[in-house]
Amino acid sequence: MSWSEFYLVVSGLITLVILLIVFPWLRKANHAKSDSLNNIQVVKQRLIELEREAREGLISEHDKRQASDELKLALVDETHFEHERKGKATLPVIIGAIVALGAGVVVYMQVNHLSEVDRADEAIRALPALSEKLSSGDMQDFTGDDVANLALAIRTRLRQTPDDDKGWMYLGRLQMSLGQDAQALQAIQRALSINPQNRQNRITYAQALMVSGDEAQLREAQRQLQLLLRANPENDNLALMMAVASAQLGDAKKTRQYFDQVRDKLPADSEMAMRLSSRLEELEQRASTVPTGSTQEQAVQTGFSLTITPADAIIEKIPDQGYLIVFAQDALSENRMPAAVIKIPLQSFPVTVTLSGDNAMMPGYSLTQLQRARLTARISVDEDVTPAPGELQGQITEEVINGEMISRELIIDKELM
Repeated sequence: MSWSEFYLVVSGLITLVILLIVFPWLRKANHAKSDSLNNIQVVKQRLIELEREAREGLISEHDKRQASDELKLALVDETHFEHERKGKATLPVIIGAIVALGAGVVVYMQVNHLSEVDRADEAIRALPALSEKLSSGDMQDFTGDDVANLALAIRTRLRQTPDDDKGWMYLGRLQMSLGQDAQALQAIQRALSINPQNRQNRITYAQALMVSGDEAQLREAQRQLQLLLRANPENDNLALMMAVASAQLGDAKKTRQYFDQVRDKLPADSEMAMRLSSRLEELEQRASTVPTGSTQEQAVQTGFSLTITPADAIIEKIPDQGYLIVFAQDALSENRMPAAVIKIPLQSFPVTVTLSGDNAMMPGYSLTQLQRARLTARISVDEDVTPAPGELQGQITEEVINGEMISRELIIDKELM
């Protein structure tokens, strides 16, 4: 709503309030005037009747004059009373109208937060200049008001255009600079969901994941970086980020692989290089002390660890007996042959299952042959993988990364028709 429209609406509301207050008073005043005129007519009529009665000898001349004087005095008293009552009522009505209008304006301003609206408008006007400073990385000149105004302006703009991935990314970067990691991650995830093909969005997402130090988020950062490096393996910035994420996770093999790619390109006195060298030495020394044949020396399988949960809407449709069938198919081809499948009797949810090369249906065709997998969980009354009406199903699509087990949640949320 523009300010001209706002003022027009407010003017209309004020006019309506004035009419509601004044109309009953005007109506009452009109009634009083009408009653006064009626009384005058009645008095005149009575005076005529007194004249006639005196002529006909029904009353004496003295009685006629006395009755006439009484009627005139009564009319004067009534007229004086009406004027006095009108004079006393006008002032309270005016005061009441002023108070009502003042209260209405105050309440309207409080309810509609007009000061916040003004501030939002000012922030939006300042958005181009603030965005330029943010894009250039020139944050040292930012004041507290600049940061607050920029955040407000971006949020206001995003309410108007919620599918603007650049706006969500700006908001995420700003929140990262303020140390609001959780909020920043949510904003960046929103930007990535709107435009998943934007490479810079994915890089920023990986950076936000690495800030927390949480193992699950570090593994997701490692996965995102693996996808980026698959498309651009010579990118030294991505390789350095992968080395850092792997070092935090304690993955000596990948730390060595990607640190070796960038080691000679870092300055000799680089603090990052010294930290990575120290961490890598620690990890390799720890690995050398692990006995041969231990769990840590075994190769990590490729696949998915899926936590399967039914949506609230389909819980009542789950049969008492049946099977949970979980399988993976190639999402990039028309081949419907499952690369891995698990069938287990129904049990209490949530259920966690692992799909890996051990669950391949055919030799030579497993998850390691896929780049992107369509993961399906289906509740069936029999063990047949073929879909049938009435069965319950959920699906997600994920990238396959060789040598990694990726944890995901899969929700069964629809009934097959």
